[in-house]
Amino acid sequence: MKRHLLFLFLSSLSAPLVLQGAPAELRLDPDPLAGELALREEPLDPEVFTRAAFIFSGVPEQQLAGAQRQMSARVEQLRLGLEGISDPGEQAQAALEFMHEKLLRSYDERQTSVDVLLDRGSYNCVSSAVVYAILLKSVNLPVWGVRTSDHTFCRVRAGQKAFDVETTSPFGFDPGTRKEFFDDFGRITGFSYVPPSSYGDRRDIGDRELLALILFNRTAFATERRDYPGAVAPALDAYALLDDRESYERLITSLLNLASWHGMNGHFGDALEFLVRADERFGDPRLAALRSDLVHNWVLSLIGKRGYAEAQQLLDEQVAGAGLAREEWRELTVYLYQVRARESAPGDYGEAARLILEGLAKVGADRGLSESYEVYVHNAVVNLVRSRRYEEALSMLEEALLELPASSVFGKDRSMVLEAAGRQ
Repeated sequence: MKRHLLFLFLSSLSAPLVLQGAPAELRLDPDPLAGELALREEPLDPEVFTRAAFIFSGVPEQQLAGAQRQMSARVEQLRLGLEGISDPGEQAQAALEFMHEKLLRSYDERQTSVDVLLDRGSYNCVSSAVVYAILLKSVNLPVWGVRTSDHTFCRVRAGQKAFDVETTSPFGFDPGTRKEFFDDFGRITGFSYVPPSSYGDRRDIGDRELLALILFNRTAFATERRDYPGAVAPALDAYALLDDRESYERLITSLLNLASWHGMNGHFGDALEFLVRADERFGDPRLAALRSDLVHNWVLSLIGKRGYAEAQQLLDEQVAGAGLAREEWRELTVYLYQVRARESAPGDYGEAARLILEGLAKVGADRGLSESYEVYVHNAVVNLVRSRRYEEALSMLEEALLELPASSVFGKDRSMVLEAAGRQ
């Protein structure tokens, strides 16, 4: 019999599995702000960009006003510090130095949330780039993101020139021209640095994609922690924000991971309910395929616990509701009746044969069931002959031949019974 295995779709996960009880129903609609921003022209204004940065960082609604006031206070500090500086390039450089002096304390590769940066000074390339963009937008300096395969930084237009800004370092303004950056950066962060100009895969990104990097990171880091429920919401928001292939694939992966996680923890009902909703919402064939695998494994789990009636009910409901292909239903139903018959056989071969016959009536002609029927009827007949119950043996064989008239096994058994009875 074919065995289906559930699996997680992101590999190299080393953290311990987070065991949780049955969860509350997860939302499958994005935050309304993501859909709203998807329709806006870029660049986004500072207030909208800042609010989105906090929301996408996971700040609850009741804490948003406080977080925004905290950021506004820092912007005012920056404005005061820029008084007397008229050159845009110098303003952008001073803003970077301000951010490192007043806001940033320690680099943490997995700290992507803007609110945590403000509260604790912990940051990575994404959170520092977003906060730097907030600061520059707030003082009317054009700024946008730059993305590589594994890094993010900013680019600033100052007059007629544009400058790279590596936001993870206080010496990151136009870093390719600053020797002291290379001297001091290792001592400050503990990381070696590749100048932005050396990235072959760099590309400019707009405000939406820069904000989406917060969401991408939250999904990725939640997955690394095996917090699969926590990975779904930011993936939903990122897809609503960008509506591109990358965000879609990340979303589908998060949905598959969560359903698989439920299944591997034995929460098949939660997994199936979630997958049905996800499939209705997104219609990706991978969701339907996993749904079939989950049903398969749930049936096997019920059979393993002798929940035969529940297993058959699940099979019949799922095939009727298109959650299981007819052939899969047939295969599992055959397996269910084979298991039930094997369990009955040691004490009563006749009951085992009756169960196999019931299976044949349910699924139709099946070679495996027919062969099992022959075996159980033969064994029952042999026991009856040993007990000299020849009439019962012949009656059983007559009924069996009506089911499988071409069976050579039953024909030989009939001859054997008649011969044994004739010797009496």
